[in-house]
Amino acid sequence: MAGSMIDFTRQGLRKATKFVEGDYSGINPRQFYRTLKRSLEEIQEDNDFKYQTTGTQGSDLEIKSEDVGQNTGVVKGRLLAESDWYIVGDGNLEYRPYGPHGTLSIIIGLFFLLLGIGEALWGIIGILLIVAGGYGYWQTESGEFAISRQDVIRVLMTGEVSERTVDTEQESRTDIFANMSVVYAGDAFVAVETEEIDNLKWTLRRELVSQVKRWHNQIVDSEQEQLTVEDGFTWHLKAWANRNLESDRHEIDSVQSKLLTGPFEYRLNYTDRLEKQLSDEMQQQLAGHEEELMVELEELAEDLDIFVEREGLEHTNRVEQRQNTDTPQVEGRKDSL
Repeated sequence: MAGSMIDFTRQGLRKATKFVEGDYSGINPRQFYRTLKRSLEEIQEDNDFKYQTTGTQGSDLEIKSEDVGQNTGVVKGRLLAESDWYIVGDGNLEYRPYGPHGTLSIIIGLFFLLLGIGEALWGIIGILLIVAGGYGYWQTESGEFAISRQDVIRVLMTGEVSERTVDTEQESRTDIFANMSVVYAGDAFVAVETEEIDNLKWTLRRELVSQVKRWHNQIVDSEQEQLTVEDGFTWHLKAWANRNLESDRHEIDSVQSKLLTGPFEYRLNYTDRLEKQLSDEMQQQLAGHEEELMVELEELAEDLDIFVEREGLEHTNRVEQRQNTDTPQVEGRKDSL
Protein backbone atom coordinates (compact mmCIF):
# COMPACT_ATOMS: atom_id res chain seq x y z
CA MET A 1 0.00 0.00 0.00
CA ALA A 2 1.60 3.22 -1.15
CA GLY A 3 2.71 5.44 1.70
CA SER A 4 1.82 2.90 4.38
CA MET A 5 3.96 2.90 7.51
CA ILE A 6 3.01 -0.65 8.50
CA ASP A 7 2.65 -3.87 6.60
CA PHE A 8 1.41 -7.34 7.54
CA THR A 9 -0.81 -10.04 6.07
CA ARG A 10 -3.68 -12.18 7.30
CA GLN A 11 -1.43 -15.25 7.23
CA GLY A 12 1.12 -13.41 9.35
CA LEU A 13 -1.47 -12.37 11.93
CA ARG A 14 -2.63 -15.97 12.28
CA LYS A 15 0.88 -16.79 13.54
CA ALA A 16 0.51 -14.33 16.41
CA THR A 17 0.54 -15.39 20.05
CA LYS A 18 -3.22 -14.72 20.24
CA PHE A 19 -5.76 -13.59 17.68
CA VAL A 20 -9.49 -12.95 17.31
CA GLU A 21 -11.47 -12.65 14.06
CA GLY A 22 -14.66 -10.75 13.33
CA ASP A 23 -16.91 -10.46 10.25
CA TYR A 24 -18.98 -7.31 9.72
CA SER A 25 -21.40 -6.25 7.00
CA GLY A 26 -23.05 -2.97 6.09
CA ILE A 27 -20.62 -0.65 7.89
CA ASN A 28 -18.81 2.50 6.77
CA PRO A 29 -15.08 1.52 6.72
CA ARG A 30 -13.85 5.03 7.48
CA GLN A 31 -16.05 5.27 10.56
CA PHE A 32 -14.95 1.77 11.58
CA TYR A 33 -11.25 2.70 11.22
CA ARG A 34 -11.61 5.86 13.33
CA THR A 35 -13.50 3.98 16.03
CA LEU A 36 -10.94 1.17 16.02
CA LYS A 37 -8.06 3.63 16.42
CA ARG A 38 -9.82 5.40 19.28
CA SER A 39 -10.64 2.08 21.00
CA LEU A 40 -6.98 1.02 20.86
CA GLU A 41 -5.82 4.33 22.30
CA GLU A 42 -8.34 4.10 25.15
CA ILE A 43 -7.15 0.71 26.46
CA GLN A 44 -5.77 1.27 29.97
CA GLU A 45 -3.31 -0.48 32.27
CA ASP A 46 -2.57 0.62 35.83
CA ASN A 47 -4.86 3.64 35.40
CA ASP A 48 -2.92 4.91 32.40
CA PHE A 49 -3.37 4.67 28.65
CA LYS A 50 -1.40 1.65 27.49
CA TYR A 51 -0.86 1.89 23.72
CA GLN A 52 0.46 4.34 21.17
CA THR A 53 -0.93 3.70 17.71
CA THR A 54 0.73 3.80 14.30
CA GLY A 55 -1.49 4.19 11.26
CA THR A 56 -3.57 6.92 9.69
CA GLN A 57 -6.69 6.89 7.60
CA GLY A 58 -4.82 8.65 4.82
CA SER A 59 -1.92 6.20 4.51
CA ASP A 60 -3.16 2.93 6.03
CA LEU A 61 -6.81 2.70 4.93
CA GLU A 62 -7.17 2.02 1.23
CA ILE A 63 -10.50 2.01 -0.60
CA LYS A 64 -9.99 1.14 -4.24
CA SER A 65 -12.50 0.78 -7.08
CA GLU A 66 -12.51 -2.38 -9.15
CA ASP A 67 -12.84 -2.58 -12.93
CA VAL A 68 -16.03 -4.61 -12.67
CA GLY A 69 -18.08 -1.55 -11.85
CA GLN A 70 -17.85 2.03 -10.76
CA ASN A 71 -19.81 1.50 -7.55
CA THR A 72 -17.88 -1.47 -6.15
CA GLY A 73 -14.38 -1.97 -4.86
CA VAL A 74 -12.14 -3.38 -2.15
CA VAL A 75 -11.08 -2.03 1.23
CA LYS A 76 -7.94 -2.79 3.22
CA GLY A 77 -6.83 -1.13 6.46
CA ARG A 78 -4.07 -1.69 9.00
CA LEU A 79 -3.43 -0.39 12.51
CA LEU A 80 -0.56 -1.06 14.91
CA ALA A 81 -0.61 -0.40 18.67
CA GLU A 82 2.50 -0.69 20.86
CA SER A 83 2.88 -0.37 24.62
CA ASP A 84 5.88 0.95 26.51
CA TRP A 85 8.56 -1.50 27.66
CA TYR A 86 8.19 -2.98 31.16
CA ILE A 87 10.77 -5.06 33.04
CA VAL A 88 9.44 -8.59 33.57
CA GLY A 89 12.41 -10.38 35.16
CA ASP A 90 16.04 -11.40 34.91
CA GLY A 91 17.70 -13.63 32.38
CA ASN A 92 20.75 -15.77 33.14
CA LEU A 93 23.95 -15.79 31.13
CA GLU A 94 27.14 -17.77 31.68
CA TYR A 95 30.30 -15.69 31.40
CA ARG A 96 33.95 -15.52 32.51
CA PRO A 97 34.13 -12.89 35.27
CA TYR A 98 37.96 -13.00 35.37
CA GLY A 99 38.60 -13.64 31.67
CA PRO A 100 40.33 -10.30 31.01
CA HIS A 101 42.21 -10.52 34.31
CA GLY A 102 43.39 -14.02 33.44
CA THR A 103 44.63 -13.06 30.00
CA LEU A 104 46.52 -10.09 31.39
CA SER A 105 48.07 -12.25 34.09
CA ILE A 106 49.21 -14.78 31.49
CA ILE A 107 50.81 -12.07 29.33
CA ILE A 108 52.63 -10.57 32.31
CA GLY A 109 53.66 -14.05 33.42
CA LEU A 110 55.17 -14.76 30.02
CA PHE A 111 57.08 -11.48 30.25
CA PHE A 112 58.49 -12.39 33.66
CA LEU A 113 59.29 -15.87 32.40
CA LEU A 114 61.43 -14.38 29.65
CA LEU A 115 63.11 -12.12 32.20
CA GLY A 116 63.68 -15.19 34.33
CA ILE A 117 66.13 -16.75 31.90
CA GLY A 118 69.10 -16.97 34.16
CA GLU A 119 67.11 -15.51 37.10
CA ALA A 120 65.17 -18.22 38.95
CA LEU A 121 63.04 -15.79 40.99
CA TRP A 122 61.66 -14.02 37.93
CA GLY A 123 60.97 -17.37 36.30
CA ILE A 124 59.07 -18.64 39.35
CA ILE A 125 56.98 -15.46 39.48
CA GLY A 126 56.24 -15.81 35.76
CA ILE A 127 55.12 -19.42 36.15
CA LEU A 128 52.87 -18.52 39.10
CA LEU A 129 51.28 -15.68 37.14
CA ILE A 130 50.65 -17.94 34.14
CA VAL A 131 49.06 -20.66 36.31
CA ALA A 132 46.91 -18.15 38.21
CA GLY A 133 45.93 -16.42 34.98
CA GLY A 134 44.93 -19.67 33.32
CA TYR A 135 42.82 -20.64 36.34
CA GLY A 136 41.05 -17.25 36.35
CA TYR A 137 40.54 -17.29 32.59
CA TRP A 138 38.65 -20.59 32.61
CA GLN A 139 36.43 -19.82 35.60
CA THR A 140 32.76 -19.27 34.70
CA GLU A 141 29.78 -17.88 36.59
CA SER A 142 26.10 -17.29 35.89
CA GLY A 143 25.11 -13.62 35.82
CA GLU A 144 21.70 -11.95 35.63
CA PHE A 145 20.50 -9.21 33.27
CA ALA A 146 17.13 -7.46 33.03
CA ILE A 147 14.56 -8.45 30.39
CA SER A 148 11.65 -6.17 29.46
CA ARG A 149 8.34 -6.79 27.70
CA GLN A 150 6.31 -4.89 25.11
CA ASP A 151 2.74 -5.69 24.04
CA VAL A 152 1.81 -5.21 20.38
CA ILE A 153 -1.65 -5.36 18.79
CA ARG A 154 -2.01 -5.50 15.01
CA VAL A 155 -5.36 -5.17 13.23
CA LEU A 156 -6.07 -5.95 9.58
CA MET A 157 -9.33 -5.01 7.81
CA THR A 158 -10.14 -6.52 4.42
CA GLY A 159 -13.35 -6.70 2.43
CA GLU A 160 -15.61 -5.42 -0.31
CA VAL A 161 -17.04 -1.94 -0.45
CA SER A 162 -19.90 -0.38 -2.38
CA GLU A 163 -21.09 3.19 -2.92
CA ARG A 164 -24.75 4.17 -2.95
CA THR A 165 -25.92 7.62 -3.98
CA VAL A 166 -29.05 8.96 -2.31
CA ASP A 167 -30.87 11.92 -3.93
CA THR A 168 -33.20 14.11 -1.90
CA GLU A 169 -34.74 17.52 -2.45
CA GLN A 170 -32.04 19.11 -0.32
CA GLU A 171 -28.90 17.23 -1.42
CA SER A 172 -27.34 14.31 -3.18
CA ARG A 173 -25.02 12.25 -0.97
CA THR A 174 -22.97 9.10 -1.40
CA ASP A 175 -22.79 6.54 1.39
CA ILE A 176 -20.06 3.87 1.58
CA PHE A 177 -20.78 0.41 2.95
CA ALA A 178 -18.43 -2.53 3.37
CA ASN A 179 -18.55 -6.21 4.16
CA MET A 180 -15.32 -6.73 6.07
CA SER A 181 -13.32 -9.43 7.79
CA VAL A 182 -11.14 -8.13 10.63
CA VAL A 183 -8.27 -9.89 12.42
CA TYR A 184 -7.13 -8.63 15.84
CA ALA A 185 -3.70 -10.12 16.68
CA GLY A 186 -1.71 -9.67 19.89
CA ASP A 187 1.87 -10.51 20.82
CA ALA A 188 4.04 -10.00 23.90
CA PHE A 189 7.67 -9.43 22.92
CA VAL A 190 10.74 -9.34 25.15
CA ALA A 191 14.18 -7.73 24.80
CA VAL A 192 17.30 -6.97 26.84
CA GLU A 193 16.64 -3.90 29.01
CA THR A 194 19.67 -1.72 28.27
CA GLU A 195 18.72 0.95 30.82
CA GLU A 196 19.71 -1.54 33.54
CA ILE A 197 23.09 -2.70 32.23
CA ASP A 198 24.96 -0.05 34.21
CA ASN A 199 24.33 -2.29 37.25
CA LEU A 200 26.19 -5.21 35.66
CA LYS A 201 29.84 -6.16 36.07
CA TRP A 202 31.71 -4.93 33.02
CA THR A 203 32.79 -8.46 32.13
CA LEU A 204 29.16 -9.64 32.16
CA ARG A 205 28.12 -6.58 30.16
CA ARG A 206 30.64 -7.35 27.41
CA GLU A 207 29.54 -10.98 27.27
CA LEU A 208 25.93 -9.80 26.95
CA VAL A 209 26.88 -7.69 23.93
CA SER A 210 28.40 -10.75 22.26
CA GLN A 211 25.43 -12.95 23.18
CA VAL A 212 22.93 -10.53 21.65
CA LYS A 213 24.98 -10.65 18.46
CA ARG A 214 24.94 -14.47 18.52
CA TRP A 215 21.15 -14.47 18.88
CA HIS A 216 20.94 -12.02 16.00
CA ASN A 217 23.03 -14.30 13.76
CA GLN A 218 20.87 -17.30 14.65
CA ILE A 219 17.71 -15.43 13.59
CA VAL A 220 18.52 -13.46 10.43
CA ASP A 221 17.96 -15.04 7.02
CA SER A 222 20.97 -13.95 4.98
CA GLU A 223 24.73 -14.02 5.33
CA GLN A 224 24.83 -10.31 4.54
CA GLU A 225 23.01 -9.64 7.82
CA GLN A 226 25.47 -11.65 9.91
CA LEU A 227 27.49 -9.75 12.52
CA THR A 228 31.06 -10.40 13.60
CA VAL A 229 31.20 -11.94 17.08
CA GLU A 230 34.57 -11.83 18.81
CA ASP A 231 35.51 -14.37 21.46
CA GLY A 232 38.48 -16.15 22.95
CA PHE A 233 41.79 -15.10 24.47
CA THR A 234 42.45 -12.03 22.30
CA TRP A 235 38.91 -10.68 22.79
CA HIS A 236 39.27 -10.91 26.59
CA LEU A 237 42.66 -9.20 26.45
CA LYS A 238 41.29 -6.33 24.33
CA ALA A 239 38.63 -5.75 26.99
CA TRP A 240 41.07 -3.57 28.92
CA ALA A 241 40.96 -1.04 26.10
CA ASN A 242 37.16 -1.17 25.63
CA ARG A 243 35.07 -1.09 28.81
CA ASN A 244 32.86 1.88 27.98
CA LEU A 245 29.31 1.55 29.34
CA GLU A 246 27.64 3.78 26.75
CA SER A 247 29.44 2.00 23.92
CA ASP A 248 28.09 -1.37 25.14
CA ARG A 249 24.60 0.07 25.57
CA HIS A 250 24.63 1.55 22.07
CA GLU A 251 25.86 -1.72 20.57
CA ILE A 252 23.09 -3.78 22.19
CA ASP A 253 20.43 -1.23 21.18
CA SER A 254 21.75 -1.17 17.62
CA VAL A 255 21.65 -4.96 17.25
CA GLN A 256 18.24 -5.27 18.90
CA SER A 257 16.75 -2.56 16.71
CA LYS A 258 17.51 -4.69 13.65
CA LEU A 259 15.50 -7.52 15.20
CA LEU A 260 12.67 -5.43 16.63
CA THR A 261 12.09 -3.36 13.48
CA GLY A 262 12.88 -6.06 10.91
CA PRO A 263 10.55 -8.82 9.69
CA PHE A 264 7.98 -9.77 12.29
CA GLU A 265 9.35 -13.33 12.42
CA TYR A 266 12.62 -11.88 13.73
CA ARG A 267 10.79 -10.41 16.74
CA LEU A 268 9.03 -13.71 17.43
CA ASN A 269 12.26 -15.73 17.22
CA TYR A 270 14.15 -13.25 19.40
CA THR A 271 11.40 -13.44 22.01
CA ASP A 272 11.57 -17.26 21.99
CA ARG A 273 15.31 -17.18 22.67
CA LEU A 274 15.11 -14.61 25.45
CA GLU A 275 12.19 -16.33 27.16
CA LYS A 276 14.39 -19.40 27.61
CA GLN A 277 16.72 -17.27 29.75
CA LEU A 278 13.92 -16.52 32.23
CA SER A 279 13.22 -18.64 35.29
CA ASP A 280 10.34 -21.13 35.16
CA GLU A 281 8.32 -18.84 37.42
CA MET A 282 8.85 -15.85 35.14
CA GLN A 283 7.96 -17.91 32.08
CA GLN A 284 4.68 -18.88 33.75
CA GLN A 285 3.96 -15.24 34.56
CA LEU A 286 4.61 -14.29 30.95
CA ALA A 287 2.26 -17.04 29.78
CA GLY A 288 -0.38 -15.66 32.16
CA HIS A 289 0.14 -12.21 30.70
CA GLU A 290 -0.48 -13.59 27.21
CA GLU A 291 -3.89 -14.76 28.44
CA GLU A 292 -4.57 -11.20 29.65
CA LEU A 293 -3.61 -9.99 26.19
CA MET A 294 -6.21 -12.36 24.72
CA VAL A 295 -8.84 -10.78 26.97
CA GLU A 296 -7.83 -7.34 25.62
CA LEU A 297 -8.34 -8.56 22.06
CA GLU A 298 -11.76 -10.03 22.87
CA GLU A 299 -12.87 -6.82 24.59
CA LEU A 300 -11.59 -4.77 21.65
CA ALA A 301 -13.57 -6.91 19.20
CA GLU A 302 -16.67 -6.63 21.41
CA ASP A 303 -16.36 -2.84 21.43
CA LEU A 304 -16.37 -2.87 17.62
CA ASP A 305 -19.34 -5.27 17.63
CA ILE A 306 -21.31 -2.74 19.68
CA PHE A 307 -20.27 0.08 17.34
CA VAL A 308 -21.44 -1.85 14.26
CA GLU A 309 -24.73 -2.80 15.88
CA ARG A 310 -25.41 0.76 17.00
CA GLU A 311 -23.87 3.14 14.46
CA GLY A 312 -24.05 0.88 11.44
CA LEU A 313 -27.67 -0.09 11.96
CA GLU A 314 -28.72 3.50 12.60
CA HIS A 315 -26.84 4.71 9.51
CA THR A 316 -28.28 2.03 7.23
CA ASN A 317 -31.81 2.57 8.53
CA ARG A 318 -31.62 6.15 7.33
CA VAL A 319 -30.76 4.89 3.85
CA GLU A 320 -33.48 2.21 3.96
CA GLN A 321 -36.12 4.90 4.25
CA ARG A 322 -35.03 6.21 0.84
CA GLN A 323 -33.51 3.17 -0.81
CA ASN A 324 -34.13 -0.50 -0.06
CA THR A 325 -30.83 -1.32 1.69
CA ASP A 326 -29.94 -4.43 3.71
CA THR A 327 -29.53 -4.03 7.45
CA PRO A 328 -25.89 -4.31 8.53
CA GLN A 329 -25.07 -7.31 10.66
CA VAL A 330 -22.33 -8.44 13.00
CA GLU A 331 -21.66 -12.06 12.14
CA GLY A 332 -20.29 -14.58 14.59
CA ARG A 333 -16.75 -13.83 15.78
CA LYS A 334 -14.24 -16.67 15.81
CA ASP A 335 -11.76 -16.85 18.66
CA SER A 336 -8.52 -18.77 18.38
CA LEU A 337 -5.49 -19.49 20.48
